[in-house]
Amino acid sequence: MRGYFNARQNIKATARSQSLEQIFKTTLTVILVEIIAIISNASTEWMAGGATLATTLATFAGYGYLYLYYKTRRREIAREIKSTVNYKYERVSNIIKKILMVSIPIALTAIMSSLNKNIDSFTVVRSLKEFMPEDMAISQYGILGGKVDTLTSLPLSINVAFSTALVPAISAAKARRDKKTITQKTSFSLLISMLIGLPCTIGMCIFAGPILNLLFPNASSRRNYIAN
Repeated sequence: MRGYFNARQNIKATARSQSLEQIFKTTLTVILVEIIAIISNASTEWMAGGATLATTLATFAGYGYLYLYYKTRRREIAREIKSTVNYKYERVSNIIKKILMVSIPIALTAIMSSLNKNIDSFTVVRSLKEFMPEDMAISQYGILGGKVDTLTSLPLSINVAFSTALVPAISAAKARRDKKTITQKTSFSLLISMLIGLPCTIGMCIFAGPILNLLFPNASSRRNYIAN
């Protein structure tokens, strides 16, 4: 549903659903975990289940907003689509095939990303165990996966937000065969990516230690303790 509105360059609907989802996720997580902690005598398994349930309910809330928004704007959207130059009727089965042709590779990419993290979880720890005890190796991997990866992926998340807004606009320009707009928007995207990515890369390479000390002082002190 978010992809549908993104493709229509209606970013407001997507942003509202995401904001609503995050508000529900935060609120429901706190409420459900607290209630379950009281009922189950602070059982970590049940509390983790409550947090997962809160995330699921928040996702449904975000979807519910988009569905209601679509229902209220459906006729207006239909009139707009029928008035376009390239409008033609397509069978639902053909539309589903086209969606699957695009979505399956994207889903496989996401799966591979998760698999890479699982592979790192035992290859990195196994390599570190050759130089330090196992508990220290696990702690070091925790710093890498939970803190360093979070910092390095932050600039990427900004670029992903840009791509969410720019890809539909570039696709629309391609459908109109507007090469000038395609060139301008692609150049703008690359420029912003370089302006964000290069300073972050240089800063994280030079000031990696101070950044980690500032944001995660406990992890950094544990690292120094292990090194000593």
